[in-house]
Amino acid sequence: MGLLTQTTSLFKQKNYRFFFIWQLISYIGGWIQGTALNWLVYRLTHSSLMLGAVICASLIPALIFSPISGIATDRFNRKNVLITTQILFLVHGTILAVLFLTNSINEWYILALSIFFGVINSFDVPAREAFIPLLVKEEDFLRAISTSSILGNAANVIGPAIAGVLITKYGEGLCFILNVALHLPFVIFLFLVQARKQLIKKFDSPLSHMREGILFSLSNKPIKMLLIFIGIFSFFGLSFIAFLPIVSDKILHKGASGLGCLTGASGIGAIIGGFYLATRKIKGVKRLVAICGIVFSLCLIFFATSTNFLLSMAILLILGFTFMIVEVGTNTLLQAMSPDYIRGRVIGLFTTMIMGMFSLGTLAMGALGNIFNVQSVAIIGASICLLVGIYFSIKVPALTKEAMTLINTKETEERSYKL
Repeated sequence: MGLLTQTTSLFKQKNYRFFFIWQLISYIGGWIQGTALNWLVYRLTHSSLMLGAVICASLIPALIFSPISGIATDRFNRKNVLITTQILFLVHGTILAVLFLTNSINEWYILALSIFFGVINSFDVPAREAFIPLLVKEEDFLRAISTSSILGNAANVIGPAIAGVLITKYGEGLCFILNVALHLPFVIFLFLVQARKQLIKKFDSPLSHMREGILFSLSNKPIKMLLIFIGIFSFFGLSFIAFLPIVSDKILHKGASGLGCLTGASGIGAIIGGFYLATRKIKGVKRLVAICGIVFSLCLIFFATSTNFLLSMAILLILGFTFMIVEVGTNTLLQAMSPDYIRGRVIGLFTTMIMGMFSLGTLAMGALGNIFNVQSVAIIGASICLLVGIYFSIKVPALTKEAMTLINTKETEERSYKL
């Protein structure tokens, strides 16, 4: 079955079709706001440390709250959790816009709002990821996860490009207002959608619920290895992407418009990666993740040494493609190996690894970038990722056998649970 036929079948399902459309629009708003906010921080401070601190503040809550949010995702109706987080995103965006338009904004307000955003996002991401399988037929949920990964990266192309134009002509304020407006349709959709019934296991206590999720992840080697793998790549590899404003301004001399192009190039690569992943079956994905981890590491080294704008865009295209395979491939594998009643907690740990470690990485890389330079720091981080990618590639055959056993066990458990 070709990609077109697979995608057509998936989008014939009304719930998923509207979820895709309205979430894409809200993601575009988020990228417009995020690009404008990063540029505003850089314009106000001209500091890689402060830029890293703000990004870290928006992501560090994932280290604390994502395991807890996984409990909420499994314990409560995921639709209601998403409605709550989306309304809070609207509150956050409105406060940011008002502060900017009243000329009250400064880096400390931005830092506080970034922490607020991070707490909301910690609950939103696991609920959103675990909500997708409830919108499609069971046999389509792996394809739906891969296709949905295209959303954020399509927005990654469109949003920064729009933000670059708006910032240059009108300033950051209009970007913040537009973000609020573009989030509203998704909130309305969530109120109206009728999702498939969620499996909720009997609830004992938050602590025992959390312990169950952690023990399940640590006791299954393929899941544990994937979580460690994505955590290392988020800390040492992905964190450098946060400093694209510095690269665009100081190294490539292209300013805000260049930032939109660079971010967009990465997004285009990620979209291609998402479509490619959507055509594949679960078999062989671990090997693909390992190979793309190695290619990502090598390309990051080349990107760190590039002073040519077009070459940097081309490399970012490959970086976007390979990291999309690494991130979504890992996410897909984790969901495939996790029963529905515990899936939210596993994705909560995944969120901790990818967002929490990314936040610590941006702070660490930002501090080192002030002492040395961002290129040297990126090369060191990429070298560590390269070694981890090679090690993971060597371990793939053994992990594949264990993963297939885990998937078969999961399917048996879910059938028994439904009965």
